[in-house]
Amino acid sequence: MKHSIPFGMIIVIVTLVSVPCARAQDSIRYLDRKSMKETTASGSIQEESPSQITIKSGAASTTKEISALDVFDVVYDVPGAVKLTYRSASSDERKAIEPATKDTDRKKALVDALKGYEEIVSKLEGGKYKFAERHLQYKVARLLARQAEDDPALTDRAIEALEKFTKAYPEGWQISACTKLLARLQVAKGDTAAARKTYEALAAVPNLPPSVRQECDLLAADALIQGKQYAEAERKLQGLLGSIKPDDPQALRVRIYLAQCQGASGKLAEAVKQLEGIIATTTDKNLKALAYNALGDSYRLQGRGKDALWPYLWVDVIYHQDREEHIKAMEHLAKLFEQQGDAARAKEYRDLLKRETNK
Repeated sequence: MKHSIPFGMIIVIVTLVSVPCARAQDSIRYLDRKSMKETTASGSIQEESPSQITIKSGAASTTKEISALDVFDVVYDVPGAVKLTYRSASSDERKAIEPATKDTDRKKALVDALKGYEEIVSKLEGGKYKFAERHLQYKVARLLARQAEDDPALTDRAIEALEKFTKAYPEGWQISACTKLLARLQVAKGDTAAARKTYEALAAVPNLPPSVRQECDLLAADALIQGKQYAEAERKLQGLLGSIKPDDPQALRVRIYLAQCQGASGKLAEAVKQLEGIIATTTDKNLKALAYNALGDSYRLQGRGKDALWPYLWVDVIYHQDREEHIKAMEHLAKLFEQQGDAARAKEYRDLLKRETNK
């Protein structure tokens, strides 16, 4: 007896068989520099480096290069056996940063996301899924850092995971963000010497964007300032200033850090005059953000928390275009409002900080 399969059922079967192939792609969420808006590119990732991600997409197999500094996150193609776990862990991670999520639910979501990503990593093999495995290791380290925000006792564990990632995967696109997160935790712990070494190690990574390499020198000097090693910080900054041309845009950045060093070391009036002069004359919003943060640091390191609030607020409200400077301002605002007994504003900035650092 012959059994015929209806044509409609054949279409359904063909569709179901072909769906995994159609969905087997990577997705990059990044900042489009032309529109200055968040956008997404989907396809097959071909190469990754500290400088960029190369993705091939479309029927014409168009290749696109995306700067690593512009990438917010990547969702990788993974084996079918762990796709649901991947989706669930991603959902838990998003829930953990939603401002509306209750504190107990947020902490549980962090635990669940961490457990999910660790489970996936244990089941992934190298080769085809090496990019996905590396990124999930990064997510595990980053989630541990997020847990440390709630419980300082977990800071050492988070630092250990971040250090392990930076040593194991210096060729990954995540290396700059991971290293900066590591250094922030080290500074928060009071280990500014370790933060300085972390920035110096990042500067030595091959294929690093030139702008990041230059920034590492300044951030290493900033770690010295935060550690109150003002004389050493000034020597380092003077050396940097002498190695570049006066009209180099980097020279103004060095002068901002030098002024900050002066303000932190006690020459507050001189620092304020220099920084306010730079703020008044430059039209570069990123430089204004750097100068306002330096002004805030100068006041804060001299024990003048109320005066420090205003420069940091200028960065948060007006000059937030530079993501790193915006994060720095929000970190200090959260701490300063807490010190002044304004728990509501402190929580507001901690929530904003969680959303920004998880992009």
